[in-house]
Amino acid sequence: MLAEWARRRDRLRYFACVNAHSAEMAHRDSTFMAALRQADLLVADGFGVILASRILGGRIRERATGPDLFMAVSDALDREGGRSVFYLGGSEETLEKIRIKHGECFANLDIAGVYSPPFKASFSSADMEAMAERVNRVSPDVLWVGLGAPKQEKWILCNRDRLRVPLCGPVGAMFDYFAGNVPMPPKWVERAGLHWAYRLAKDPRRLWRRNLDSPLFLARVVADRLRAGCAAKSPLKPPSSP
Repeated sequence: MLAEWARRRDRLRYFACVNAHSAEMAHRDSTFMAALRQADLLVADGFGVILASRILGGRIRERATGPDLFMAVSDALDREGGRSVFYLGGSEETLEKIRIKHGECFANLDIAGVYSPPFKASFSSADMEAMAERVNRVSPDVLWVGLGAPKQEKWILCNRDRLRVPLCGPVGAMFDYFAGNVPMPPKWVERAGLHWAYRLAKDPRRLWRRNLDSPLFLARVVADRLRAGCAAKSPLKPPSSP
């Protein structure tokens, strides 16, 4: 589906990856919440979201990470040929590593451009315009955005009307994984739902705080489930129509 979106030029579409941490951030950040709600596709990027779906009676059973989607779309477009991508985010050093790795993995998929934007907490209107102009100048089929959540999703939301690209993918940590800056976790770690623990062990100083959001997220889910159950049993609930 995502590769098909990249082939269409009628409008910009984007997906977003959601885990327990990003779900809790969205409750504290209305712009981030809007970016998630307006995404054309939300995917479960974490065992916490899968568990929440089970608790709430949903049907989400599989996890899909940013790197998973990046590889799937890139493989599909590489086989087709004649397509191009743009990498926005990361350091100059990381982008150079990505250029090399991309050429090794996707020989038939062109890199239309790369750009390492200023490293700051928020972008000015001039920053926004300059970033969008660099992308529009080459009009790629896919724009991979590696600014980190929630900045990357909010950036896409703010610029979606000015970007001339059919598919945007906010893929965060994928830039470091693909460049080889951070090792990908073993497959057994992914299958066991322990990706969060693997990343925490690799970078505890940066990631310990974000893992506090997981119990908060699950507590919110359980509370929602209990409220739904109580409402279903309430004698004040209006009768269903015959």
